[in-house]
Amino acid sequence: MRLPAQILWLTLWSVCVAQDCNGPPPRKQTEILTGSWSDQAYPQGTKATYKCRPGYRMYGVITMECKGGNWVALNPYKTCQKKPCGHPGDTPFGSFELAEGDKFEYGAKVVYTCDEGYQMIGDIDFRECDADGWTNDVPLCDDISCPVPQIENGEPTSPKASYRENERLQYKCLPGYTYGGRAETVCTQRGWTPPPSCQEKTCEIPRIANSHFQADRSKYRVGDRITYSCKRGFYPPTQGNTAKCTAMGWEPSPRCSFKPCDFPEIKHGRLHGEDRYRLSFPVSVGTWFYYLCDENYVTATESSWDYITCKPDGWTPKLPCRRRCIFNYLENGHRPLSEQQYLQGQSVNVSCYPGYTLQNQQTSLTCTENGWLPPPRCTRVEQTL
Repeated sequence: MRLPAQILWLTLWSVCVAQDCNGPPPRKQTEILTGSWSDQAYPQGTKATYKCRPGYRMYGVITMECKGGNWVALNPYKTCQKKPCGHPGDTPFGSFELAEGDKFEYGAKVVYTCDEGYQMIGDIDFRECDADGWTNDVPLCDDISCPVPQIENGEPTSPKASYRENERLQYKCLPGYTYGGRAETVCTQRGWTPPPSCQEKTCEIPRIANSHFQADRSKYRVGDRITYSCKRGFYPPTQGNTAKCTAMGWEPSPRCSFKPCDFPEIKHGRLHGEDRYRLSFPVSVGTWFYYLCDENYVTATESSWDYITCKPDGWTPKLPCRRRCIFNYLENGHRPLSEQQYLQGQSVNVSCYPGYTLQNQQTSLTCTENGWLPPPRCTRVEQTL
């Protein structure tokens, strides 16, 4: 009877102590479970092995065993570690720094920069440590230089084969074109800055208030001309009603202006009955008034009275009253046989007696606003011993 009792006791002990694991071994971040594991219970003593994920490494085998209903690591200190990539490599005329990570191991990233005066060849400036080592090649740095630019509608002045950083290039635009920015550009790490460009010179369609102008095109090029007319009561500039498109814009500036004339201040003259008309000013173009000149002054028609007219460019005549000079006597000189009259700006040759001369040894008199110049008087010439 003792043997069956022992068997029964061992059976009960196994039932009480042994316990299955309810599910497959756990998934891990850095390790991959080997084999095929379905979602079921696994008996105690079942073992599972792991291998490292790409980019990680481990010496030996990682094993877990089902014990007491749990998966237990047989060697918990044995884990997968990131693979090292070694030194990423230096580049001449440049340097690098870790942008991601703190060691040269899986997942790290280094970014290269070039020294001042140098630029990177290509667009890739980094290397990353992956499962197979460093990606990309070590970036290379070359001295910054710029080739002679191709300038549409322009050309460089005194070009060289190439330019180093901070060197300047001057250029000019073809006729009919103007600089998009400046007349020079600088070689930089980003290339020519600002980019040299020549833009076609054009003038915007003019907006001429108080005119009948209608544009016949969408834009005007340098050299194009327009002709316009003004509405009644308005007038173009004194240069006329034609404007030309230039590099500086329209010349003259096209406009139609109301140009009244203020009260005319007539030097050496006055309007006829001016006190009666003074409150009527300003007056419109085309208005005219009679005027008189003071004694010894005459009108533009050399009469005692005339009329002055308001024109688009002001009062006409511009010089309403001119001086009239009488030549009938020359002190110490030959006088005319009869009285002669001269207008402002005119001159007459005269003859002094022997041993006499006009002021400053001149030989003619000029009628000026204030009379004869020099005065009609000959003075004795001083004799020098």
